[in-house]
Amino acid sequence: MTATTAHPVSAQSLPDQKISWGLKLLYTFIALFLISLFYFTIFKPIKVLPRVSLAPGFAFLNQDGAIKTSEDYRGKLTIYNFTYTGCTGDCAPTTAQMQELHKALEQVAGQDVQLALVTISLDPANDSPELWKNYAAQYLPAVPGVVSWDFLTGEVQKTKYVVGGGFSLYYKNLNDAAGRPAVQFQPRFVLVDGWGIIRAEYRTAQLDIPMVLRDISYLRSEIRNSSGVARYAYEAAHLFRCYP
Repeated sequence: MTATTAHPVSAQSLPDQKISWGLKLLYTFIALFLISLFYFTIFKPIKVLPRVSLAPGFAFLNQDGAIKTSEDYRGKLTIYNFTYTGCTGDCAPTTAQMQELHKALEQVAGQDVQLALVTISLDPANDSPELWKNYAAQYLPAVPGVVSWDFLTGEVQKTKYVVGGGFSLYYKNLNDAAGRPAVQFQPRFVLVDGWGIIRAEYRTAQLDIPMVLRDISYLRSEIRNSSGVARYAYEAAHLFRCYP
C-alpha cells in the first residue's frame, strides 16, 4: 500500500489568495460602478432636479402685516418671484404670470405635498404691507384655495442680503424719468423644495408654466421615494446628474 504525502500550504499562499479575492471584489465593484454610470447617464431611468444651493433664511411681513419666515415654507414646494408695486412700463409683468401659475397649481395640488407662492418686493422702502395688500387684491382669488400666496416686504438692507445674496438676483433701485421709484433687475422665478434647497431657477421674463409643473412633478416623485430602498436609486440619479 502506497502512502500519500500531504503537501502543506505555504505560509505565503494564504495572503496571496486574500489579495486575489480582494482584487476580484475591487474589479467587480468598479465594473458595477461603470455599468451603473453608463445606465444612469444614457437611459436616465430616474430624473431629478439639481440641488443648486441652500435658499436664504428671512423674516418679512406679508400683505396682511403678519410675520413670515423661511421656516413657514419648510415642507412645501415654493416658487418665488421678485417685483414691486410700481412695476410698470418696461418692467416685466411677472405677477400676472404667477397668477396663472397659481391657478394651474390649484388644479394639481394634492395631499402628498403642500405648494406655496411667494412674491418678494424689490422696493421695500416704499412697498408697505398696506400697499402690498391693495396690489395683491388684483391677483389673489376671491376665495382662498389650498395654494398659499404671500406678498412679502422687509427692511431694505435685509432684502438686499436675501434677494441679492441668497437668491443671487442683483437689482438696482433708482428713479424713472418722472422721478418715481423704479427698480432695474432681470426677472427670475425660483423653485425651492421642502428642505429649503433651491432646485430650479427660471431666468426669464416669460415663465414656462408647463415646465414648472413638470419640475414640481419630479420633486413630488422624489419626496414620495425619499425613504426605503428607492431612496438609493434617487441618490444615484443625483450622483450621475440625471437632470431633465
